[in-house]
Amino acid sequence: MTAPTILETALDRLQNEPVNADLPKPDSGFTVSRFILEQLAAWGVERIYGVIGDANLTFIHDIASHGKIQYVPFLDENAAALAAVAEAKLTGHIGVVIGTSGPGLTNMLNGLADAYADAVGVLAITGQVEAGKVGTGAKQYIQQQLVVSPLAECTEQLAHPDALPELLQCCLVTSGVRGAVSHLSIPKDMFQEKVTGTVFPYSPHLHQPLLPPEQDLEETFRIIAEAERPVLLYGRGVAGAAKDAVAFAEALGAAVTVTMPAKHVFPNDHELFVGGLGLAGSEAASVLLAESDLVVICGATWWPEEYTPPSARVVQIDAVRENIGIGHALVRGLAGDLRHILPRLSRMAAAVRSDRSAWKQRIAEVRGAWMKRLEAEMAQEGFPLAPQRVMKLLAAAVPAEAVIAVDTGDHTLWFNRCFHNRGQRVLVSGRMRTLGFALPAAIAARLAEPKRPVAAVAGDGGVVQTLLEFKTAARLGLPIVLVVINNGAYAIEKNRMELAGLDASFSVLDNPDFARIAEACGGHGRKADTDVAFREALAAAFAERDRPTLIEVSVAPSVVPHTKM
Repeated sequence: MTAPTILETALDRLQNEPVNADLPKPDSGFTVSRFILEQLAAWGVERIYGVIGDANLTFIHDIASHGKIQYVPFLDENAAALAAVAEAKLTGHIGVVIGTSGPGLTNMLNGLADAYADAVGVLAITGQVEAGKVGTGAKQYIQQQLVVSPLAECTEQLAHPDALPELLQCCLVTSGVRGAVSHLSIPKDMFQEKVTGTVFPYSPHLHQPLLPPEQDLEETFRIIAEAERPVLLYGRGVAGAAKDAVAFAEALGAAVTVTMPAKHVFPNDHELFVGGLGLAGSEAASVLLAESDLVVICGATWWPEEYTPPSARVVQIDAVRENIGIGHALVRGLAGDLRHILPRLSRMAAAVRSDRSAWKQRIAEVRGAWMKRLEAEMAQEGFPLAPQRVMKLLAAAVPAEAVIAVDTGDHTLWFNRCFHNRGQRVLVSGRMRTLGFALPAAIAARLAEPKRPVAAVAGDGGVVQTLLEFKTAARLGLPIVLVVINNGAYAIEKNRMELAGLDASFSVLDNPDFARIAEACGGHGRKADTDVAFREALAAAFAERDRPTLIEVSVAPSVVPHTKM
């Protein structure tokens, strides 16, 4: 009998063992913390926001020595999470926040909830107690996955260093592609353990545009073209296609209303623009929506039922399929990237010469009456300043290229109603509407877009939630402008309670001296009680180069139209 050949011996062995069993796994030689940083950098992450704590000390040390990613230390995890959310909203990239075990995670839940509610991609990395103490009564131990699971689409605890490459890639895809919250908890003693595996580079296929079939696009346009009184509702999904959004509206002869985050995508002085939608929007938008025979929703999910007709015929176009048809009936839905769809729709509309002169005349009539009413509101004089007047002065002072972060409160409604947007990018806590959003968002915006002026507008009730982060802005040398609207109350709540005949005494605020707090934090503090003083304060603030400025404005307790319980 002849001896088996080497090949035959190998084939016999492979009958019982996997083909690649003896091949060594690729190994970058990184520790857990170093692997995380390399993976984040490969995906374009430039900043990590966070708060130092017992369970993340070695990770923070490695961020400092890594050199590719900036660590931005905050004073509170909620503010750090809101900053990460704001960066993701502004840039479209993943926002990253880190914290320690126990209260480190629970403190950041409010910020993560904002990301969850607005479908924003944020990755939270939290330390955990030592692996040998997980599940015990160790200090600061909680079941992190159980705590964060209502908000995070993906939440896992690292049980072995070699699982990190796959877990981290899953988190990045979840946040970066799906626009969701992901979370990874890491036992504190595991950050310095070695990982077997290599970094997964970002692949452009993850953001290839979603293009609908031509037949579906043509059928959708046929429905749009048949409308005699169309209205376009533009939302955040239109970002990156502003010129085409204007061209489509003009070719169609449609009235245009926008969601608050999309105020910059359509010129506010355009003859077809009829303001925002909802309580903080315009009466003109509601009137024309009620009279329209077709509403085309592009990249928006905002559909407030009290300000939209219940029997509206709706065509909706969105890159996220599951957004289509939420909260309203649907004539036609079209899934696709609006940056590619809107140019095609505008060309189609331009090629069809439809006579909508009567509808455009009606738009002009309703818009004209609305603008006349608005100008009268904003022309109010006296002390304290009317909130409408404050927003008019603010709109004139904020540079067109600026980013402006708006907090939640009575001022938010006046801002959306009266702020004439000249291209400023607006950041807002959309559906969660959390207090304290504006200041952390402004800090993140200035870091992400250092060449753009950045302003924040907050009410006296909300600003205190994150006000000490003004010290963070001062330490970083960020010349942001924070306008605090001081009307001495939780105004929305106060107005609603009084209109309903309820005791509103607990809605009244005993405010500190906000300007002096700003000075104590290392920035500038100013007060403005008149038109002239507010203009001068804004001019000086936007001329500042390396320190933040807080401007406290005394504002009359006016009631927003349509306010009710």
